[in-house]
Amino acid sequence: MQLHFRNRYHTRVYVAVMFHSPGPCGQYGGWGTRGWWAIDPGREAYVLNTDNRYAAYYVEANDGAVWAGNYGPIYVYQNAFDSCIGIGSTGAKARVGCRLVDLGSYDRYYVNLTA
Repeated sequence: MQLHFRNRYHTRVYVAVMFHSPGPCGQYGGWGTRGWWAIDPGREAYVLNTDNRYAAYYVEANDGAVWAGNYGPIYVYQNAFDSCIGIGSTGAKARVGCRLVDLGSYDRYYVNLTA
């Protein structure tokens, strides 16, 4: 299953995701974290391919808007990152909560980011 994001917001957004990754992240909680995808208004990005029906995301916009939730939390960094949920670092800029997404049985699932 593919996870895509559509930016329907009025400014650039930055997407981070949390996804099931029992192999590489098995000893660190079983969930991977990855970011950032910069998506301009009206554009979209393909961010993940997974065989698990659940993933989660955290988004920041250039104007300070945030899409966050109760899942995680994950560590996010100023620059691009690829890590596991249970690995923190003094280099992290924040520890944030994510919104859950249920991909169901879709081949492609789209999250529309709006105000």
